[in-house]
Amino acid sequence: MSPLRFLQLDRYLVWEVLRPFAATCGLFILLFGGYTSAKLLADAEAGELPMDIVWMLIGLRIIIAMEVLLPIALYLSVVLGLGRLYSDSEMTAMAACGYGTGRLLWAVFRLAFVVAVVVACLAIAVRPWAYQQSYALKNRAQARFDIDKLEAGRFHANEESGYVVFAERLDREQELLQEVFFAQPGDGDKTEVIYARSMHQVDRDDGRLALVFHDGYAYEIDVRGSGDTVMSFQTFTLVMAGTPEPMGYKSKAAPLARLWGSDNPKDMAELQWRLLRPVSALLLAVLAIPLSRTAPRQGRYAKAVIAIIVFALYYNLSSMAKTWVKEDVVGVVPGAWWPDALLLLFIIAWYVPVLMAWWRGRELALNWGTP
Repeated sequence: MSPLRFLQLDRYLVWEVLRPFAATCGLFILLFGGYTSAKLLADAEAGELPMDIVWMLIGLRIIIAMEVLLPIALYLSVVLGLGRLYSDSEMTAMAACGYGTGRLLWAVFRLAFVVAVVVACLAIAVRPWAYQQSYALKNRAQARFDIDKLEAGRFHANEESGYVVFAERLDREQELLQEVFFAQPGDGDKTEVIYARSMHQVDRDDGRLALVFHDGYAYEIDVRGSGDTVMSFQTFTLVMAGTPEPMGYKSKAAPLARLWGSDNPKDMAELQWRLLRPVSALLLAVLAIPLSRTAPRQGRYAKAVIAIIVFALYYNLSSMAKTWVKEDVVGVVPGAWWPDALLLLFIIAWYVPVLMAWWRGRELALNWGTP
């Protein structure tokens, strides 16, 4: 067969993989986005997160998840796409024309390489940026609560900032809380408690949130039993969120250069996880080729269940290996690499005999055509 025919078959095969790849990516984004939305909207319903921050967090978490969603989408797409070709006997016809395992592997590998480059960009550059933005948004929302999401007659607590608020009645049109109890940790061993007839919140020009209380009492209670103070007021303004507290160092938000020179177990686990994502994309795509083989008329989705089980096992082992490095159970070697090393050994054990047989057949065909 001429090289041009081989290129045409390459394009046809890649197209058969790309069609389910696009659909699978869309499905995974919808599923993951729905799961994340349900979790974050529950926090928003409790008044712990403003809605504008919720939607930004959902978008950031989807971006972070793409480094995992893209490899598994490609993996399943190769299984489904080639599985259809096998079940319809198209792969048998292509093999009869000289389109062997080596050529099939090369076509899939080129597509997987492109996906791996995208995954590398996501894992190395986009992942720390997305985590940094996510941490910053959560930091801004720690001391905030949404009045519209509060319920009358119920205590609402924010575990991160430590405040507790209770309102006997709510006027949602005027965004006003009536008969309000508010408490938050103060300096040292003191607790600040405020009781007021009404309260509303104000967004200041500098971006900080202020709670304005009317007609009430402010208490500063020393938990050691001395030094309590009380003050009555007509209007009392409490600034809830000033300049956000420093986030501190986060391994997931750290740049690659900082992780590279660190001996902290959390940094090493994060570094290896980022570097392994594009490797995972390549290995899974190559693994999908033997898993896609089905007998004619067996059904194009016959191996899909097996492929999902194999991926679940591999992903759980990878997550466990990362946790072991993070918790300093194991060192840099074997680190988090050993699940990928096992997968690579399996792929080599499968492909070496197949490629050797393909090469012997190729040499035989060349010798047969020699005068």
